[in-house]
Amino acid sequence: AYGCMTRVGITPPEVTITADDKRLKAGKPAPDPFLLAAKELGFDCKRCVVFEDSPSGIKAGVASGATVIAVCTSHERSKIENCGAHYIVDTMEQVRVTPEGDRLRFEILPTPSA
Repeated sequence: AYGCMTRVGITPPEVTITADDKRLKAGKPAPDPFLLAAKELGFDCKRCVVFEDSPSGIKAGVASGATVIAVCTSHERSKIENCGAHYIVDTMEQVRVTPEGDRLRFEILPTPSA
């Protein structure tokens, strides 16, 4: 996740929630990891963007109320396209992030033609 964030110009947050975090009641596909991370960062999940590459992670992000961008890195598109993601990209290079004041603007670029 840190590599993906860095590539699109986002500084990784100081808060990191992992599967073995004792504060979690349930792991993915439950929304708990994303809800806890948002709480620790002081945000409502509805104002967050989740980047995920696994079906359980995508489902967890969607259940949390966040906007989910699914990335086809570890699973084929056919395995993740029915998980509820708001956007699906083949690579992080299709995601453009631009700072706008105290917010970030996300733009999903078209899939490059082969």
